[in-house]
Order: sequence, then structure tokens, then C-alpha cells
Amino acid sequence: MVSEQYSETVPLIEGNVDICKVQENFSLHWGTTTELNDHQVISTARKALILIVLKEGKLNFGYDDSNFVMDSKHGYQALVVNLAKPATFRRTVQKGNKVSKLKVLVPHHWIQERIESSSRIDDFISQHLSHFDLQSNHQLQKLLDKIIQLQDGSDTFKKIKLEALTHSLVLEVFEQLSNSDTALEVGVTETQTAATESAKHSIDELINYIEENLDKDLSVKSLAEYATTSESNLRRKFKDVIGCSIKSYIRRRRLEMARKHLEQGLVSITEVAYHAGYRHPSNFTSAYKKAFGYPPAFSVNKRD
Repeated sequence: MVSEQYSETVPLIEGNVDICKVQENFSLHWGTTTELNDHQVISTARKALILIVLKEGKLNFGYDDSNFVMDSKHGYQALVVNLAKPATFRRTVQKGNKVSKLKVLVPHHWIQERIESSSRIDDFISQHLSHFDLQSNHQLQKLLDKIIQLQDGSDTFKKIKLEALTHSLVLEVFEQLSNSDTALEVGVTETQTAATESAKHSIDELINYIEENLDKDLSVKSLAEYATTSESNLRRKFKDVIGCSIKSYIRRRRLEMARKHLEQGLVSITEVAYHAGYRHPSNFTSAYKKAFGYPPAFSVNKRD
């Protein structure tokens, strides 16, 4: 996640987030956080069906050119968004905003193994940025309350129960998608000029290229050659579209990948520091602590 007017020393949020992953099937994220500074943040979201449930606070976010605003002042708000390909994720962080939300990511292969082809659900997941507002009925709220209660507790069979409840939650989503009389929406945005749209499209392609090659040397010169433009033009366009410099984006994404690998116990701190582009582990430790608020040792083998 990268912020506009990027600074590694400025924390964006504080709070607790709990993550439950079920092998290659789906992942469930629940947390309550307080946003500390006004920022525009950006990252890359992988291909998946995404369920977002907002219990408290406000969310202002977008995937590629589709933007969404959720507000919990009238109770639970729930949204389903489909990403048929990796997408650029943007979110507005607002100082003082306290957010309690649940997010479930379901990979397409898991869905396709369990539904009939040519169904409404199959059609939905084939369309990039298709989205659907879930009705917050009694069944949905009951499931959400049980999931949140489990996430906040220390039940011996927590993960098994969460997996079963998430299956029920996904089934509720599919039933609403199948039975709704409301037309499912595909991302519609405000009209943009051809020049702006072209610039954004080229930067989105560059972001995908960067994400696929974070383990390689990514100089501004090589990226400009890939984008068939000058270095100065690329720097300007990237900053205009993304809100931070190319180097800031790459540095932050490598640190985020390092954190993921440490949490999964895949590599040592020395190894991950090298792969993140740091010659000395001490420099990596310093950058890591500035980015996340704690040293890399705290992330080692942080299992779900």
C-alpha cells in the first residue's frame, strides 16, 4: 500500500486485523482500525470475488476505474465486487475515521468448481468490476455476528468454525446474486478525456509489470524502456496517476512482500532483506520499522 505524498515515517492506521486463510480456497479479514492521517493509498488487488461488509465507519475506495462509497450510519453495509483480472486498488484514508469491516476473498477456481456453467453467478464472475449491493437481511446479519464474535475470541475450533460460517456466508451471497431482480452492475465511471484515460491505462499496465517483477532490478530507465517513453515523462505520469514516485511505490511493495514472506515463515530476515533490495539487514530493519511500526522480527512465523 502506497500513500500520496509518500513518507515512510507517517503511520496511516492503528488497530487490530485478524486474517484467516483456508489453503487455496478463500481468505477472511476482520479488523477494527482508526485512520490517523488523510491520505490516498494504492496497491494491487488480485483476481477474486470480493465481499466487503462494513459494520462501523466509512469507506471510500475503488478498483481500476470503479469507485465505491460505503457508510455504516444505517447499519451493516455489504458489497460484492468481482475482479476478473488483477486491478489497481485505491482507497481514501481520512483522519479520525474508525472502521470495523469484514472482507472475504474467494478465488474464481473455487467458485467454478461448485457452480453450474452459464449460471448467473458464472456470468457475474466473468465480468471485470461487476458489483452487487447485498441486502442486509436477518440471515446475513446473523452469520456476520457469529463470524465477528469468533474472530474476536479464542475458541479452540475457531478456524474450523470460521470456515463453516464463511461457506454459509458465500452461499447467502450466491443466493442473493441468483434471486435478485436488480440488474447486476458493471463498473460505470465518470467520463474522462481520451488523454487522461490513455495515460492511466498505460500506468496500470506498468503497475502490473512491476508487480510481476518485484524480485528483479526495476530501474526507472528500464521501466521507461518498457513503457516506450522518456524517464521524465514516465515519472510525471506515474506521479499524476498514482500519487507517489516510482521508487516509493516499488520500495513499499517490496517491504509488503517481505512482510508476507516473513509471516509465512518462508525466509529469514537476512534473506528477505536481500530480496527486498537492501545490502545490509540493519537498513532493512530500519525501513521495515518505519513502514509498519514494528521490526521484522515481530512478523516471523506469524501464522493465522
